[in-house]
Amino acid sequence: MNSMYEPCKRNEESLNTSHTHYLTKIYITMRNEEIRNALQDLIIRLQDAEKGYNEIKKATSNPILKNWMQKYADERHSFHKDLELESAKLGGDPEVKTSFLGDLHRMFIDIKINNTEDSIVAIVDEIERGSDTLIEDYEKVIKDVEMTQDLRKLLEAQKWKINAEKETLLELRAHFEKPHETQPV
Repeated sequence: MNSMYEPCKRNEESLNTSHTHYLTKIYITMRNEEIRNALQDLIIRLQDAEKGYNEIKKATSNPILKNWMQKYADERHSFHKDLELESAKLGGDPEVKTSFLGDLHRMFIDIKINNTEDSIVAIVDEIERGSDTLIEDYEKVIKDVEMTQDLRKLLEAQKWKINAEKETLLELRAHFEKPHETQPV
């Protein structure tokens, strides 16, 4: 009598395997989309930062600040290119654009450059604020998004580098806050 039920059992196992495979495929697709969306958000933020650093570099005549802004702009460019590559590996087509909030932040920095007596310190303050926000964005993605270890390591390394730069930025601000030195913007 058992042999009569064997074909039904095999069909049920086949259906379960097929159903499991289908659900796994949906899960992976959804997870990849979540990762791509998170990467896109970071890419936009990095592009905002890159554009902001380039604008500050153009607006300042201070060679020290100019060099720092070039270094930071190059680094943010490299970071977003790395993330664009990771997104493409997951089937994404990252958009190359900046955000409305980034545009507003750059406009605010422009106002500070043009209307603040001690504008270098004010600029550094704004850069610090932008860096803090970017670090928070990285932390949120790292904490909330399920991803491969390699991608997590890349994001952690980029976040660490941004944090280390922020510490250097604080030293730069201290340099410009010295009362006996006047630095041109």
